[in-house]
Amino acid sequence: MNGRTRRAFIVLPVLITLLVAAAVGVLAVLQNQHQADQEASAESVGQDYLSNVASFRLSATRKIHAVDPEDVGKLEQIVKAAIAKPPMLPPVSGYGRAHSAAYRQAERTAASLLTPYRRLDATLVRAKTSETFISAARKVLGLKATDYVGFGLISDSSRIRSSLIPGFSKARATFAAVKVPTGQGELAAKVNDAVQYVIDESSTLADRIDANQNFSFRYDQQFQAALDAVNDYATEVQGDVEEAMQTVTNDS
Repeated sequence: MNGRTRRAFIVLPVLITLLVAAAVGVLAVLQNQHQADQEASAESVGQDYLSNVASFRLSATRKIHAVDPEDVGKLEQIVKAAIAKPPMLPPVSGYGRAHSAAYRQAERTAASLLTPYRRLDATLVRAKTSETFISAARKVLGLKATDYVGFGLISDSSRIRSSLIPGFSKARATFAAVKVPTGQGELAAKVNDAVQYVIDESSTLADRIDANQNFSFRYDQQFQAALDAVNDYATEVQGDVEEAMQTVTNDS
């Protein structure tokens, strides 16, 4: 082996090593660039999502504020529409997700975004049941005996038996058919007892008239006490709705 050949054998491994090193370097640069691109993409996706969330919350808040807080049906429509179409967070690569602060923040936001809206929706569903119950209670407590028997002394029991007692009994049955909100059994019984008191006392009055005996009764205290309790419950229900609404609007 002459000198030139010997030098070629020495140079060749060095050249191969340099080529391999250069290739590894190129691959490392490409990998770093690819990872940087993934991180930048995830950052952009996260920022776009957070911007969409801000717009979503602002729009929902404006729509909610535009409605009368006592219009439970309309509020429920708005909230259900918001729950049905929230901003969606697109997926990104695992590397981008792990290294993008904006995307991680977006994930946390997405996980809790609809929580206050769902809470408000549940509150409104309960309020609708309560609203029906309250309306029915107020209606039955608005009954007046004089609407059936008129004013003044009653010397004949016929109107009591044919009009007053059946009228109050029918109204009581209508109220009893209304769904009672959870936890309001005692209030329902209070309303029912007030109406039943009139029915019972009217029956006694009819019997006394037939026996030519004096008798009178009042029911304003029973009705007022029941009505006060119903109004207190209505205030409580409205307070729950407004509190749930405030939780939603505070996020915007």
